[in-house]
Amino acid sequence: MADSLSSAVRSVVGAKLFVVLAGVVFTPALVRLIGPAEYGRYALVLSIYGLVNVVVIGGAGDAVRKYISERSDPAWRAAVYGYAFRPALTLGVLVGAAFWLAARSGLAARLFGAPFPSLFYLLGAYAVASQLASHNLRTLMGLERESRSEPLKVLEKALFVVTALGLAVLGFGVEGVLVGHILASAAAFVLALPIVARSIPLRALVSPPDVDLPKRGIVRYLASTAVFFLFLNSLYHVDVVLLQAWTTDETVGYYRGALSIAEFLWLVPIAVQLVLLQRTSNLWATNDLAAIQRRAERATRYVLLLTVLLAVGVAALAGVFVPLYLGPAFEPSVRPLLLLLPGVVGFAVARPTLAINQSRRSLRPLLVATGACSLLNLALNLALIPAYGMAGAAVATSIGYGSLVGFQALAARRLGYRPFAGLRWRPILVSAAGAALVVVPIALLSPPLLALAVVPPLGGLTYAALAVVTGALTREEVGEVLEGIGVVPRGLERRLVVAVDRLPKLRE
Repeated sequence: MADSLSSAVRSVVGAKLFVVLAGVVFTPALVRLIGPAEYGRYALVLSIYGLVNVVVIGGAGDAVRKYISERSDPAWRAAVYGYAFRPALTLGVLVGAAFWLAARSGLAARLFGAPFPSLFYLLGAYAVASQLASHNLRTLMGLERESRSEPLKVLEKALFVVTALGLAVLGFGVEGVLVGHILASAAAFVLALPIVARSIPLRALVSPPDVDLPKRGIVRYLASTAVFFLFLNSLYHVDVVLLQAWTTDETVGYYRGALSIAEFLWLVPIAVQLVLLQRTSNLWATNDLAAIQRRAERATRYVLLLTVLLAVGVAALAGVFVPLYLGPAFEPSVRPLLLLLPGVVGFAVARPTLAINQSRRSLRPLLVATGACSLLNLALNLALIPAYGMAGAAVATSIGYGSLVGFQALAARRLGYRPFAGLRWRPILVSAAGAALVVVPIALLSPPLLALAVVPPLGGLTYAALAVVTGALTREEVGEVLEGIGVVPRGLERRLVVAVDRLPKLRE
C-alpha cells in the first residue's frame, strides 16, 4: 500500500534529522580518533567521490523513481526495475573502474600523495555498493513506500557510524571509515531486497518482463537528470569555490558557517521535493494538469508558510545563535547569513516546482530554467566577490537562489500549470512582519539563553495566529496540517481547531 504524501514527508524528514544528528556525533568523534591529517584525507576523498556521486547516483536513482511511479501495473514496474538496474550498475562499475585505474596507474599517488591509492581502491568498491543500495532504496520511493525506504536509510547511517568508528578505534584509519561506507551500503541493498520483492519479483533484475518500455526515453531521462543535477549543485558550490580564489581560508570558513545554518531551512522543502516526483509522474502520464495544478499550489503554499516562519526566527536570533552554535570566532558569519535568507526562502519555494517539472519525461524546460539560474548565479558571484568579498558572495547567491522561483515559474507556465497562483503572498508577508515585530525586540534586548528559549515558541504562535487571521491559512488547512504532522494528540488537536475558530478573520 502506498504511503500518503504527509506520511511520506514525515518519513523523509525523520530520516534526514537522524542523519544530521548522527553526523553531529560522528564528525567530532572521528576527528579525535584519527587526527586532523587523516581526517583531511578522508574529507578530500569524500569530496572527490561526491562530485561524481551526485550525478551518477542522482540520475540513475531518479530515473527508476520516476518511471516506476508512472503506472501501477506490476509488469510495468518489474520491467522498469530490471531495465533501469542495468545502466545503474554499469555507471557504478564504470565509476569504480575509474577509481581503481587511478589507483593502479599511480595517478592518485601523483596527484594527492602516497596514502591515496589504497583509498581510491576502496572508493571504487564504494561506488558499486552505493549504486546498488541507491537503486533499491529509490525503487521503494518510486513505489511510494517511503515508510520502508527511510528507516533503511537510518539503519544504513547507523551501521556506518558504528562500523567506521569501531574500525577507527582498532587503528584502521581512513581505510576503516571507507570500509564502513561499503558495508553499510551493501547491507542497505540486501535488506531492501525482501521489501522490494513484496511488490516486484526479484528475478526482474536479470530477466525483466517483456513490456514495451520507452527504453531510449529512460536512458535520455537518466542523462538529462545528470545534467540537471550538475546545474543545481553548481548553485551550492560556485560561491565557495570563487570565494576561496579571491579571499582567505578564514573568510571561506565564516561563509561556510553561514551556509550551514541557512541550509537547515531546507529540511522540509527537500523532503517535499523528494516525495513529489513519484507522486506526479503518473499525472503527467495521463496529462492531468488540473491535479498537477492543485498539488503544486498546495505543496508550494505550505512550504512557503513554514520556510518564512523559520527565516523570521533565524533572522531574529542570528546574532545570538551563531556565536553559540559555531563559536564566538564566527561572529562575522551573521551578516552573510542574513543576506542569504531571502534567497534560501526562494529556493525552498521553488523546490516543489523543481520536483513536478522533473517528473515529466522530457526535461528540456527544466534544464533551460535551471541552467539559466546557474549561469546567473555564476555571473553574479564573478561580479560581486572580487569587490565585496563574503557579502558579495552572499548577495549573489541569494539572488541566484531566489531566481529559481522566476525561472521555474516560466518553465511551469510553458508546461501548462501555474504553481505560484495560490500562494497568498500578501497575508503570509503580513503574518511574517507581525511576528518579526514581536520577536526581534525580544531577541535584541534579552539575554542570549532567554532569547533562545522565548523567541521560537512565541514567534511560532504569533505567526500561526496571524496566518489564520489574515487568511494565509484556513480552518480546514489547519486541520490538514495537524493531521499530517501525525504526532499531535487528538484532544489537543480539537482544542487547537476550536481556538482557530475563535480567532477573528480579516478574510474568509
